[in-house]
Amino acid sequence: MPEKILGLDIGSNSIKAVRITAGLRGYEITGVSLIDINEAGGTEDALKKLLEGDPSRNIVCITSLPAESFSFRSIKLPFKDKKRIDKTITYELEPLLPYPVGNTLIDYVVVDQGDQSAIFAAAIPESVAGELTGRLEGCHLEASIIDIDPVPIVSRIMSGGDVECGLLLDIGGNATTGVLFGDRKIFHIRHFNFGGSHITETLAIAAGIELTEAEEKKRAGDTGKNAEDISKVCRKFFLEIRNTLELLKLKGNLGKEPGMIFLTGGGALYRPLREEMEEFFSLPVALCDVSAAKDITMAEGIETGFDPMLMNHALALAAREPKKDAGFNFARGKFKPKRTYERFRKDFKWVAVLVFAVLCTLGADMYIDYHYSRVRLDRLKTEITSVFREACPEVTKIVDPVQQLTVKIAQAGQSSSGLNGISFKIKTLDILKDISEAVSGNTNFLITSFAFDGDTVKIKAETDNFNSVDCIKSELDKSSRFRDTTISSANLIKKGTRVGFDLRMEIAGD
Repeated sequence: MPEKILGLDIGSNSIKAVRITAGLRGYEITGVSLIDINEAGGTEDALKKLLEGDPSRNIVCITSLPAESFSFRSIKLPFKDKKRIDKTITYELEPLLPYPVGNTLIDYVVVDQGDQSAIFAAAIPESVAGELTGRLEGCHLEASIIDIDPVPIVSRIMSGGDVECGLLLDIGGNATTGVLFGDRKIFHIRHFNFGGSHITETLAIAAGIELTEAEEKKRAGDTGKNAEDISKVCRKFFLEIRNTLELLKLKGNLGKEPGMIFLTGGGALYRPLREEMEEFFSLPVALCDVSAAKDITMAEGIETGFDPMLMNHALALAAREPKKDAGFNFARGKFKPKRTYERFRKDFKWVAVLVFAVLCTLGADMYIDYHYSRVRLDRLKTEITSVFREACPEVTKIVDPVQQLTVKIAQAGQSSSGLNGISFKIKTLDILKDISEAVSGNTNFLITSFAFDGDTVKIKAETDNFNSVDCIKSELDKSSRFRDTTISSANLIKKGTRVGFDLRMEIAGD
């Protein structure tokens, strides 16, 4: 189901609104409205008039606040992690803001990340955002995103990727907002005290006519001999812009000079302003037209009443992407929308598909893991059985090789401890110790085989000559541990000069 979105541009003199339908192929403009606030009797009445007959309960609203309401700061933090930035940015900005941070909304964009994070932050008192959301609630509207004028237009320009560094000037009736951007990042926003009304007032004073007549002449480009007076006002504005750029360069916040100037707003319709700006900055100046984007179309009959200079901001708001790096969002904290799901309703089916795909992937992974674990287990069982057969070849019936081998080891341990004989308290190590202590350390004596059945010790050994054999026997006879030491045999070892002999000793009783 296509999603209906309302882009709401609430200015000081008028409210502009663009309704679009968002689908898989892009956006279609289905409605355009422009309401004069003074004629409607105030902002609240203008909003109500704008929404008359509009099913606002089923529409997503995206709006913005004027840049002049914000405080902008550029700071650097010695880390990159977003969570750490979120936790520390409030404390970093606290001494730099003109109002308490406890009642302030803060958002930021990361301009550059190297060893440090270059941050461009915006802050606004909660009361300003509260006033806006209160007006919307009075009309049964809820803002899913609250951005900064005219950041959504800049986001649209940057998404085209054709400009490395540029300057957008939103020239309204009473003020201008400048946004400096480059490398798909916004790194400066400034409010200028210049608008279309300044040109009208200058023309009215110079020509000695009423403001309404001066406004008509301005729109028609009929300034006559008063053009020079208007040029002075414009050049003063241009000089402010140049000074701003120079200051940013001195601070190291401007790596490249803007390669192009983009204009929007009603004040940009005055043609001599554009011509003088091109001459002053020696840069190309272009009028923005968000509706010319490839992913935006218009329903039948909309184009005839659509003025890009007036409706750019409202359209850019309506077509704004919800992702974080698309701009700023001050619909947070107590102003966070309660019906956020409506903004992302079209994504629910894709989320369901993604979840299903993830579950299928996890299931396949679990099956593969089980299969290979089973293969590994079978291989280990085969290896255990093989080891058991080598260790216990006399066993023909194998039921639990691990348990059976454990029993065999225990039996062997009991046997080696002398548990089957009269001297069951004597350990094999004790006997070896006694033999070592009984035989002189100077005697060449190497035991090659040792057997102990609990009562009798049988030893096969080697020494250097027959005299040493007698000596070893004599020394063992003196030990209190052994009795009846006998030499079963003593022979020269083949292919050598050493003597091999067998000893048999009885364990002396207690």
